[in-house]
Amino acid sequence: MPKPKDLVELSYLSEAISDMSFLGLMRLLESARAFNQKNGVTGILLYDNQQFAQVIEGEHTNIMKVWKRIQDDKRHHRIELLEIKEISERSYPDWLLRFDGGESLVRDYPDLAQMVGGMDRNSLALMNQMRAS
Repeated sequence: MPKPKDLVELSYLSEAISDMSFLGLMRLLESARAFNQKNGVTGILLYDNQQFAQVIEGEHTNIMKVWKRIQDDKRHHRIELLEIKEISERSYPDWLLRFDGGESLVRDYPDLAQMVGGMDRNSLALMNQMRAS
């Protein structure tokens, strides 16, 4: 992806209205990845025990489109913006939306264990913040 001039990163926490089914999570990911691809957005979505944490990055205008969409999504509430900051380069340049379902999803769906491993330092810190809240 080309390096935009107004690159930003946005992170937030939220809580699912009800426990997300595996199929519900996969539909959410499919929709988000399609939207992100169209708008040049990359990032990571973490989910564990009805808690979401997400980091998205891209051009400021596009991130604000995604942020509005996130805020309007009725599948979650208690949305807490953690930070919006300017960045010089993407942390997730190749991920339209990397997903980590946490320990509970891997426990319930062991075949996913190979697909969701290997979080980086920033993602692990966000997951730990999510678990602490």
